[in-house]
Amino acid sequence: MPWVATASALPSAAQWPLGLAAGAGTAWQGWRHARRRPQAFVIPPGDSPAQVDGEPVEGISLHDRGPLLQLSWRRHGRRQACLFWPDTLPPRRRRELRLAIRARPIPRSPP
Repeated sequence: MPWVATASALPSAAQWPLGLAAGAGTAWQGWRHARRRPQAFVIPPGDSPAQVDGEPVEGISLHDRGPLLQLSWRRHGRRQACLFWPDTLPPRRRRELRLAIRARPIPRSPP
């Protein structure tokens, strides 16, 4: 991002401050992400509720997005999701996650 600001059509007085602010913001987000603790998923078969970090969740689903897997759920009425890149989830764990989701009953909406 800092190099994009310097290559843009912004006035030269604004290019470097904006570039430095973008670089600092990116570094801060990376630091915050690195300090975040990993999430724990428990997906039991059957009608038992799935759990994320020890709390029950509703509407858990898995979507293939090309090489990515997107696991989404609702907790406290809010939709949340987690993306798994191929290098962060080995093929064995990807298969285990797919099989765990398939072992759950299909949610039915009320008539």
